[in-house]
Amino acid sequence: MSLRSRLAWTAPLVAALAGACTSALHAAAPKPPRSSAADEAQTPGAALISPAWNDALRPTNACARRHAHSIPRPELPARQSSTIALARQADRTIAYVADADRHALHTVDIDGRSLLATTPLAGAPSQLVVLADGRVAVSLRDFNRVALLEPAPAPEEKLAPLCEARTPSEPTGLFVTPNEAMIFVASGWGRALTVFAVDTLDVRYAVPLPREPRAVYVEPSGRRAFVSHAMGDQISIVDLEDPLHALRSVDLRRHNGETSSRRTGQGFVLTALVGTNPERVTRLLAPMVSVDQDAGSISTETYGSRFLAAAPLVAVVDTTSESLLGRNLSVLGGLDDVGGPEKACTLPRAAALVGDRLLLGCLGVDAVLELDARARDPMHFERRRFRVAAGPTGVAAEPGRERAVVWSQFAAAVSVLDLHEGVSTMPAAEIFVSKELPPGLNAVEARGRILFHATNDPRISGDGRACASCHIDGREDGITWQTPEGRHQTIMLAGRMNEGAPFGWRGETTTLRHHVGRTMKRLAGRGVFSGADSADLDALIAYLKVMPAPVRAEPDEARRALVARGRALFDDPQQGCATCHPGGGTDRSAYDVARSPFRIPFDTPSLRFVGGTAPYFHDGRYATLGDLLRGVDGTMGHTGALSHDELRALEAYLEDL
Repeated sequence: MSLRSRLAWTAPLVAALAGACTSALHAAAPKPPRSSAADEAQTPGAALISPAWNDALRPTNACARRHAHSIPRPELPARQSSTIALARQADRTIAYVADADRHALHTVDIDGRSLLATTPLAGAPSQLVVLADGRVAVSLRDFNRVALLEPAPAPEEKLAPLCEARTPSEPTGLFVTPNEAMIFVASGWGRALTVFAVDTLDVRYAVPLPREPRAVYVEPSGRRAFVSHAMGDQISIVDLEDPLHALRSVDLRRHNGETSSRRTGQGFVLTALVGTNPERVTRLLAPMVSVDQDAGSISTETYGSRFLAAAPLVAVVDTTSESLLGRNLSVLGGLDDVGGPEKACTLPRAAALVGDRLLLGCLGVDAVLELDARARDPMHFERRRFRVAAGPTGVAAEPGRERAVVWSQFAAAVSVLDLHEGVSTMPAAEIFVSKELPPGLNAVEARGRILFHATNDPRISGDGRACASCHIDGREDGITWQTPEGRHQTIMLAGRMNEGAPFGWRGETTTLRHHVGRTMKRLAGRGVFSGADSADLDALIAYLKVMPAPVRAEPDEARRALVARGRALFDDPQQGCATCHPGGGTDRSAYDVARSPFRIPFDTPSLRFVGGTAPYFHDGRYATLGDLLRGVDGTMGHTGALSHDELRALEAYLEDL
């Protein structure tokens, strides 16, 4: 990204975020000073948004603790966020849990094996971290906020909100600097790393990033921030000493000067192995998955094979050289190298370090793996694994106690693991925070969510892949795969499944049920068609229709004007965009848009959320929407006569669909 484009991206974002700090999470929150223009009635349960509450009006320590009472504090302050975090009060270990399904933060007594309190939040909490003074920072993914809360003297009481601030879309991973002056927030859909002052949650700066940043790690020296991505073959590096915060990356496809044909994804977590000098971290550990996008070329009927399609790994990055250690991705074996598909961790979602051991939480197999963190690829040096409740998304280790706790979102349960050698690998306890279905999911849809993330289900695939392997968070992996019909990119599902038939790149299936079954066969699965299998297929389809779509951040006035201009161009018959995509959706028809001698028709896809799904076209030939608009003139609308400014407005409208 050029200097000019970086400045153009960053300046309006900082201006928008800086004026949007607020001080409430729910109706019980103390209200901040408000201008006369902001005294309209507030919706119960909603946060108070007061853009006029700027630096001149806000107290210097707006986010500071308001009471001097004793509250739970971490024994060793955690810097990096997770869905579960530990603190101590007197002789009790307290766990705070971010429950995204119930829009709540739970307080759990680990020693007493009981739920102490539930604090309702204004949005779905993604991750949290406990500061040294006991305050809890939490990212609200579907509310586009980061917030600070203060625990009560008694853990049985709810936490009280202190302050909150707007973020780019979908804040996820947090990292607090050692002096607790700054908090870094990685926003997935917003493609940004935003830095806030802890005492006020004022925005210090924001850095644009590649797609789907999920976890952030800031080295102790404060010189660099490292960010992992759910897709995209890289770990981003932000130079924090550079006034312009220069961005570079570790190319996970390059090793010893060679470039691999394999792609990487599922980079949801990132941690570091600290040696004897805590000021210098030399090994970053990034659990993820390597896939062979050309695996389908060995067969005319299936996408991939059991030996080539997917391989779990922990990428080890040397921070000194900013390069990949370990084996070249091009020579990775398949699932057989890690015990076969029934054991492979192909959906890593959580990690914690205990000395030289890496605890890795894995969806699909519902297990926590204990790996040798010193190995060149820890994934191939598994010491043991612990069975946990369904949907492990967070792991936290208790220092000095050989104990870890795990949050399993699908089961709404906290598992307690005894890490002493020779003890059972079954959880010492499971503490359920709720036995009720989460709001918004019925029993069928909840079953469908588990199936969507199920690895090693022979009905779904022959190589252990889950639906979530290619459709990460219900979206897509950014990969153009070799398929029996040629190169096709993965399509986003979330927010699009109610657009109606037909389905598939060629529009070859008339029902979603038929399309899902056909896809399973293409993955060398046997499909789910009769008896109990049929009920599971119904459950999977039910979940596809309700899986959460991204919630985008509020645009500023200039952005709204640009989008409005783009909408007018989109609807103008002269461009013809709305002819096939009425309202940004689909006319449910197929057209020959590939300019191939075979005149193959392609289904018209919905454009919902298209701004976050690069690359574009059926074969991924266009890297950006701008490239697409310039490249398809005459076959997909008529955009060749538009000026640069008009193309930018049209692109902005597409980005906001």
